[in-house]
Amino acid sequence: MTHTKTEALLKKINYIEADVEIQKQILFSIPSDQKAEMEKTISLIATKKDEIEVLRQELRELDPEEFDRIVIFENAVAEFRKIATDNPFQSIVNRNVNEECALALQNGNQEECLIKACDNEGDWTIITVDGKVKQFAAVDVAEKPPKKTDI
Repeated sequence: MTHTKTEALLKKINYIEADVEIQKQILFSIPSDQKAEMEKTISLIATKKDEIEVLRQELRELDPEEFDRIVIFENAVAEFRKIATDNPFQSIVNRNVNEECALALQNGNQEECLIKACDNEGDWTIITVDGKVKQFAAVDVAEKPPKKTDI
């Protein structure tokens, strides 16, 4: 029963987060002279964010382990983004449904990951399947980033 409720909460959160992203796009498209419309959209975004926070607290109470797991991944994504800001990636590969994502190392091991990215120096950053961010120097990695294609 708890699993079903947890799934329902996560679906609601995802739906509202998607709505917030749409509202942000709407906000950016509003002409700057339409202040009332901008304020209305900002207010709507704030309301939606409050709804998300209420649902997150409900999830925390209902399924603390799942909540903690989500927080681990949110923190990993934030750290990954910070690394990308400080040192932009030239390629990013992520795990899709029914696909593998692993980083091949020189020592013959593979690091299973959800996402892997290579910067311009050839160094790699990954988010592991358990939500850890790991970085590897180019000399420690056996693979090269995919070649860029011009479209």
